[in-house]
Amino acid sequence: MRIMVVEDDALIALDIVSLLEDMGHEVVAEAADAVTAWELAEGGPPDLALVDIRLAKNTDGGKLARKLYDQLGVRSLFVSGSITDDFRVAMAAINPVGFLGKPLTRHTLGEALRSATHH
Repeated sequence: MRIMVVEDDALIALDIVSLLEDMGHEVVAEAADAVTAWELAEGGPPDLALVDIRLAKNTDGGKLARKLYDQLGVRSLFVSGSITDDFRVAMAAINPVGFLGKPLTRHTLGEALRSATHH
């Protein structure tokens, strides 16, 4: 799968990219904020976006995910330490792949990606 990683913590992003590549996925773009992520996605939409909720430059991962889905048809897998029930409800309309808490493990990431390929 061609995946974009949107994460503002450089070490966490590096860890996620490493896990994805170890699982055989291609990381096609990385961004720390929603504006950069959108620009990269417009240039060549990924199959999936892994999105943190709170991003650099005070940008919102939820708004980014909605725009990716509405305009490019790209689904998101949210990876965040701040996922609330209200956020889950608000994002239901964009058919997210799932919601993963931090710290991320190879197992939880693998399970979420497997479910993404079966939908």
